[in-house]
Amino acid sequence: MKLPFIVSVVCVGLIVAGSVQSGEIKINQRYTGVSHPTMLDTNDDGVFANVGSFQMVGSPGRATMQGVFESTPLEPGESPCDLQNVPVHQSYVETFNDGSMLFLVGTAGYGCLNLGTSVFWGELSGIITGGIGRFELATGTWTVELEAFFVGQTQIAFTGTFKGKVEIPD
Repeated sequence: MKLPFIVSVVCVGLIVAGSVQSGEIKINQRYTGVSHPTMLDTNDDGVFANVGSFQMVGSPGRATMQGVFESTPLEPGESPCDLQNVPVHQSYVETFNDGSMLFLVGTAGYGCLNLGTSVFWGELSGIITGGIGRFELATGTWTVELEAFFVGQTQIAFTGTFKGKVEIPD
């Protein structure tokens, strides 16, 4: 008699947990990851885009983020950094362990390179343009603080924080 009741409660819990919930969800994650160059030039300026994959931990859950980003250097004297890049294209998909996804597009940012240490740091920001699963119809904003390290001539290792606010409509 108790087993059918327990199975019913577990099934209802799974249905509720997998459904879209309206309201605001805060993003507060740390990440690590690696990017690789491609032959894709999103704006025909001769600078190629990178493809990155990042492991995310924190709220609202463990996830993997993958994306494409391209930047262009500023002219000398336009920045307080030794070398500074600004993004010209950023698009990312964050996939959570439950299969839900967030779609993200970058709108602003910068990256600075210290020529003495070869350490790269910066900030990026953007908008949330949708999702699936618990993030269906999501909108919102996000920011990233990053620190990066060159590994050989083709890989860049990243670490930092990813924060944001997701709005789910009623």
